[in-house]
Amino acid sequence: MTRRPLLLVAAAGVLAAGVGAALNWWRTEPSPVAAGATEAFFAASFPDADGVTQPLAQWRGRPLVVNFWATWCPPCVEEMPDLQRIRDAYRPRGVEVIGLGIDNAQKIAEFRVRHRLTLPLLVAGVGGSDLNRLLGNSGGALPYTVLIGTDGRVRERHLGQVKREQLRRWLDAALASG
Repeated sequence: MTRRPLLLVAAAGVLAAGVGAALNWWRTEPSPVAAGATEAFFAASFPDADGVTQPLAQWRGRPLVVNFWATWCPPCVEEMPDLQRIRDAYRPRGVEVIGLGIDNAQKIAEFRVRHRLTLPLLVAGVGGSDLNRLLGNSGGALPYTVLIGTDGRVRERHLGQVKREQLRRWLDAALASG
């Protein structure tokens, strides 16, 4: 092959990679939070892993990290220890971290025991998927993490596995701003 066809193939490859990256960003970039989303969120209730109904309104007025996840989702499983560490570190400062499992109660309860988790894990099922979309995850992909501020507004969102350092930045900024 001469030099010119090689350059054309290389240019086509670079162009295809750029288009693919742009489409992936567009597909995974969170959509706008729906009007009334946090009101709908705080109006909902879900059972915890023990079957006790937990109204989400109990966490209104405090910084709240909400993680939409499932036991069958590898990045969800990987991030769960970091979510627990964040909860342990920030709970004395008024922060709560909850997991809304798009899964069934038995699997969530087994997961909680196996991973020695104390953060609230709620069984959200299909209703969790609806809230997930209202809070800006139009594709419904997991995991999806949201920070709701003390004023009830969505402050931060992340689609994909969230890192402990990112959560610390979110929470430190939220706590500093009041």
